Amino acid sequence: MDRPFETLPDGGTELAALLERSGAAYRREGERFRFLFAARGRRWQTVCDCQPGLVLAYGIHPAPVGDPQPALELCCRLNRVVVQGGFFLQEERFVFRTGAFLREYWQAQEEIARALEYNAAVLSRFWEELAAGGGLI
Repeated sequence: MDRPFETLPDGGTELAALLERSGAAYRREGERFRFLFAARGRRWQTVCDCQPGLVLAYGIHPAPVGDPQPALELCCRLNRVVVQGGFFLQEERFVFRTGAFLREYWQAQEEIARALEYNAAVLSRFWEELAAGGGLI
């Protein structure tokens, strides 16, 4: 199929193809995807918002945030450490956002996979600190 070089890859189409190929169970709601990630015995929800040329991945830590002030301070401290993306609070949960910029069709799924893997690695790396920042430990 010929694709003009002037158009950007569609994030939703490319993410759906990647998830189908990987066998991951997911739910699609228009251009929003929801699925579970699991690593080292931990599970969390990931939500992706897609558009042409872009997929934004939000890894949501399951620990509820008790006191927002220490949680916001933890977000700031962790944001000084991570190379890409950033932590923030939403609906009393820690969220880590990364993005995949899709410039070329032949690399689109690789870029999405890279963003998802980085997102999962960061959440896994700071899992206990996030749980403690949420008042569970």
